[in-house]
Amino acid sequence: MKIGIVGRPQVGKTTVFNTLAQSNAEIGGYTNRGQINLSTANVPDERLAQLAAILQSKKITHATIDYVDVAGVTKSDVEQAELDTGTLASLRTVDALAHVVRLFKDETVPHVDGSVDAERDIESVSLEFAFADLQIVEGRLTRLRKQFQSQKLPELQSEIRLLERCQQTLEDGKPLRVLDLSANEEKLIRGYGFLTQKPLLLVFNIGETQLDAADDILKRFKKYEAAPQTAVIVLAAQLEMELSQLEDADAEIFMEELGLQESALERFIQTSYHLLGLLTFFTINPTESRAWTLREGQTAVDAAGRVHTDFAQAFIRSETINWADLIGCGSYPEARNRGLLRSEGKTYQVQEGDVLLILANPTN
Repeated sequence: MKIGIVGRPQVGKTTVFNTLAQSNAEIGGYTNRGQINLSTANVPDERLAQLAAILQSKKITHATIDYVDVAGVTKSDVEQAELDTGTLASLRTVDALAHVVRLFKDETVPHVDGSVDAERDIESVSLEFAFADLQIVEGRLTRLRKQFQSQKLPELQSEIRLLERCQQTLEDGKPLRVLDLSANEEKLIRGYGFLTQKPLLLVFNIGETQLDAADDILKRFKKYEAAPQTAVIVLAAQLEMELSQLEDADAEIFMEELGLQESALERFIQTSYHLLGLLTFFTINPTESRAWTLREGQTAVDAAGRVHTDFAQAFIRSETINWADLIGCGSYPEARNRGLLRSEGKTYQVQEGDVLLILANPTN
């Protein structure tokens, strides 16, 4: 999974990036338009260590998330309908966008527009991304229409009609994620990487003094979740970045003092997984215990392909058990004795927390 972190300048984007990626990218100056921060972070999962203990695995491998932090979108970007091409190229490859919206007030870090206004900032960034998508749509339509004049191919006509729907949606001021697309339509435009089609996580960045009002702030902005493929979270990025730099024991004490139940990293990942329809499954053996990411609704064969491409082609079946059941049994033999280890075929839809032992024909 790859997530692009976006927003206006001076809203705490890179602070959020540093928290999630446990990185130390420079924060502050937003004038470096070409700056792009990249990092891969492990997905914390306490279940993995417990599973690894059963077979005394020599290695533990977490699932990972790639984070991309780009320069802030300025007012001139919106007015000129022009983002840096490097920024756009980086964002078009991500699976979802995390739009950091500033709610904290700090006179030492003035807002580029002179005041803190969350609704205005959301609209500004959304407008810029809509302009960027519209340019792609219009350019592609021009080329397709010329091509269709000489080649009356049905597939060309289908793409033209779909892009015309996209064009109208964007011109109406709506993101492409509101469109109800068929699987074939989705496939037709997948390669464009439209920004307004990507699932959107709105991250409202508050100050430490606003922690007590976090629930009320969340309720205030929950209205945005009425839009398709949109989720909302509230966090104090500066505080969370400081927490992420502490040792685990010290961080726990600090969180208890502040009344925080979980870290921003955990909430961000949980919300991101839900937004993208993702789940975690596990494979364990004496050599390695590993967490994997899969889309909800995908099958045991899809999971086998994630582990190794050859396994998908040579798949026979998977021996499957829920992680908590396996922990409760303490071993595979005991799980088999209790009838909790199931044999699942190609069409089995993998569930959150499944532990899979994949059986495949040996390859030459």
